[in-house]
Amino acid sequence: MTEENLKVAVRVRPFNDREKNAKSKLIVQMAGNQTIITNPKTNEEKKYAYDFSYWSHDGFKVDASGYSVPENSKYADQQKVFNDLGSGILKNAWEGYNASLFAYGQTGSGKSYSVIGYGANKGIVPITCEEIFKKADSMKGSDKTVECTFSMLEIYSEMVRDLLGSKAERKTGMQVREDPKIGFYAQGQKKILVDSYDDITKLMDEGNSNRTIAATNMNATSSRAHTIVTVNLVQKYKNEAGKEMAKSSMINLVDLAGSERADATGATGDRLKEGAAINLSLTSLGNVISALADNSAGKNVKVPYRDSVLTKLLMNALGGNSKTIMIAAISPADINFDESVSTLRYADRAKQIKTKAMINEDPTEKLIKELREENAKLKKMLESGGKIDPALLNGTEDNDAEEEALRKQLAENDKAMKSMQQTYEEKLAEAKSMTENLRSTKIHEQAKTIPHLRNVNMDPSLSGTIIYLIEGEGLKKVGSGADSQVKLKGIGILESHATITSTGGKFKIERHNDAKVLRNGKPLTVPSDLVHLDRLLFGTSQYYIFIEPSKATPKDPQATFESMQDEIAKAAGLISKDNKNMTQEEIQCQSELIDLIPHIEEANAISIALDKKVIFTALPVSADARGDYDGKFRVFVSVKNFALGLEWIWTKEKFLNRKSEIVEIYNDLKDDQVIQQEKYKKYDPFYESPDTPTLVGSAMVFPKSFAYMLTSKGDYKILSLKSKEAGLLNVEIIPCNGQGKPLTEAIQIRDPKTELLNKTVTFLITINEIKNLSEKYEDIYCQFQLFGDKTLYKTNVIKGGKDNSFKYSKQFTFIATEQLLDFLMNKCLYIQIWSEQKHAKPDPVASKITTKEYFDREKELKTTCISGKVVINHLLDPEKQKLKDDLNIALIKNQQNETILNNIYKLMHSAGKSPISRETLNKIINAKNDAEVQAILAEYAKNNNVPGKERPTSASSISSVDSEYKGRRGHNKSQACNIL
Repeated sequence: MTEENLKVAVRVRPFNDREKNAKSKLIVQMAGNQTIITNPKTNEEKKYAYDFSYWSHDGFKVDASGYSVPENSKYADQQKVFNDLGSGILKNAWEGYNASLFAYGQTGSGKSYSVIGYGANKGIVPITCEEIFKKADSMKGSDKTVECTFSMLEIYSEMVRDLLGSKAERKTGMQVREDPKIGFYAQGQKKILVDSYDDITKLMDEGNSNRTIAATNMNATSSRAHTIVTVNLVQKYKNEAGKEMAKSSMINLVDLAGSERADATGATGDRLKEGAAINLSLTSLGNVISALADNSAGKNVKVPYRDSVLTKLLMNALGGNSKTIMIAAISPADINFDESVSTLRYADRAKQIKTKAMINEDPTEKLIKELREENAKLKKMLESGGKIDPALLNGTEDNDAEEEALRKQLAENDKAMKSMQQTYEEKLAEAKSMTENLRSTKIHEQAKTIPHLRNVNMDPSLSGTIIYLIEGEGLKKVGSGADSQVKLKGIGILESHATITSTGGKFKIERHNDAKVLRNGKPLTVPSDLVHLDRLLFGTSQYYIFIEPSKATPKDPQATFESMQDEIAKAAGLISKDNKNMTQEEIQCQSELIDLIPHIEEANAISIALDKKVIFTALPVSADARGDYDGKFRVFVSVKNFALGLEWIWTKEKFLNRKSEIVEIYNDLKDDQVIQQEKYKKYDPFYESPDTPTLVGSAMVFPKSFAYMLTSKGDYKILSLKSKEAGLLNVEIIPCNGQGKPLTEAIQIRDPKTELLNKTVTFLITINEIKNLSEKYEDIYCQFQLFGDKTLYKTNVIKGGKDNSFKYSKQFTFIATEQLLDFLMNKCLYIQIWSEQKHAKPDPVASKITTKEYFDREKELKTTCISGKVVINHLLDPEKQKLKDDLNIALIKNQQNETILNNIYKLMHSAGKSPISRETLNKIINAKNDAEVQAILAEYAKNNNVPGKERPTSASSISSVDSEYKGRRGHNKSQACNIL
């Protein structure tokens, strides 16, 4: 048994089109095994050291085959990555060790490129499989036989699907069982014998095709599912004693779901609270990695493998019998800084994990004997009605389930024994009959010469895996009907959706009824020509491109999922066609909006189908409206129940999580209109309780007055998330003295950055009352964070209406650093307003309107933008309040200057013709109040023997000088200014 650390590699890709359009800046550098990332806001560098840091951002050229060839030694191509990582996996496998590689990173970071690859740029998985058969072929004729099996599964929403299984098997999924010897495994998973790389290619294509169909039907994009490819390598030979031995190795190649989903959901907790499962796997994986790292550091922490299906199946890869490699993929762009840093931290934690791998080598007869003994034990249990081993139950206590679990385990063991006793030729014949009949293999061959529709997927590795041939003359039906030649399923697909007609080598497409068909981004309203490279969208999620092989050239532009979405959004006027005048944040928000639109449309389509009286709308929200100091636009989703007259604003992550459940409940209902899943009998993902706290909006309070030790008080407008005025919030910021008491006299501050720097400042924030807030809100409270303070300060909760006074006061003391003074002078304090909504009875009129009728009416009237649009300008101008405060400060500063000039005149009046020193002049300029002025004048008169009649030594005499100054203000002001 060998113990070694999990190996970790990080790889950075080139900018993608969206990052280029967003004018992104490069924030990642690599030096040796170091990865360096720069915070775009602070320019602070963070350095991480890994086993490998791969620079694949630039420094390459594309050759005639499409392969990315290095132009310098810095660039890491696919072969370099394989040589470092894949060759080690192969070496370990041939020696009999289990080996695992898993790829981690946000969606679009390049995980699949490293693991699977695209086109000529083959990834680790295909190269590894290719190399296995090169060596296996070289061993033919020796005393060793090599058997290789291939399997492929997907984990989506905690359901495990065999991607090589039948349609019925994929629908029901597989149970995860535990074996005391091998650990967790998916019961019933097909392990298909292969004897060539071509066999594996066919099976992988078939698996990807099945994976894509499931994803495409419901926009359940690959970024939300985990894929595990397993290659089982068995070497059989006779030892010195003549016994047949089996040395086996399990190679797991894991492409994990997009990590930003787990990160975001971890922040909101929404997915875990609601019991859904898409992100549970990644969250659990993070907990497992953290626990394993702690244990490797000498701590004794329980590792929560059982918390999710993914962590069960990866138990050996992470902490058991396996030699494991992790490749973390990151974006080079500043707009993805947060996600990239999160990935790097994850990888940094993972590198501390130690695994203990051992060679898997046993006599074949021993393995068969163990299976026979276990089967005898299981049969006895079944016959006697005894309790089954809990490891086989997967948490159920149902007697029928127990019996079924026993039967399945018996069948599994029988199958394993039969496989061990079969000759290699017998097993290969069975496998060949399956691979030769794979539909996807035949169709891909035919598509080389026949016009066809080819799918486009968010994951480039899944694009082109579904093909519908448009061969021969005549009409081809498109839809969900049994007689459709192009059979599509999913939300928005009608039984008879469209037709494609072929006449003399020319093609036309026509939609049926109100079916949604977009051609090159625009709605198809009349029969139109269908030509080579036309982009098509059927329903809400079926993206296709039409290919005429006879017209194809190597220079044909490649339609991508992103380019098709951009085209649709621009044609609908949802995004700007020219982003020259847009900020980077607005461009990024626009990209997020484009990604979200298909999900919004699908959720609305399901709501219409189920008549839920709920409409979803994409809502780009500014940082000011959210009360967020990050300064970025973020995409939210408005959820409006028009029958109740209530509206909630969900985060994008919460919406996507709920949308996954909406899809699940729709699938549950669509066949027989009966909810089968227990979860959905009590829980409706369309419903949000009025008691859920909702962010109404934010008030922007500019604290600049405080920097001059002046009280700031006023009614500040509350900016709603829709950038409309939601009400007013009365707030005061009051400067205090060293004892914490509000100042009774104004302190003259001319330059806060010099006069207050590094001094202790104390102030009181008072939130008095809220005005003009909608009556639908109740249980209202405010919350805010101060500069550099992570504490969240909350007011008491008020009912609203007549009860509109918070009476909240909180005193704060800070050292006036440069950063704090910059905040006071140039930034604003955000105060968020949160509330619940009053429980409402359904409106009798609105309740009679169907969801489709409401949706169509709103769309026609354009009172609601169903898909959303980036709002660059606020309907309210937050700068107005800032200008108002600045004007107030300017007036006060002007008064202070008048006072200084007045004091100088007093000094001139007292001095007469006597000289005035610079020291005395500075004292009179910096005097804080009348008492100080009087003391300075008295001291000057005493030191300079000024005649008593000219000494203003009393308050009344000073007052008379003030009057004289005011009467002669213009002349004396000029004199005083000359002195200054």
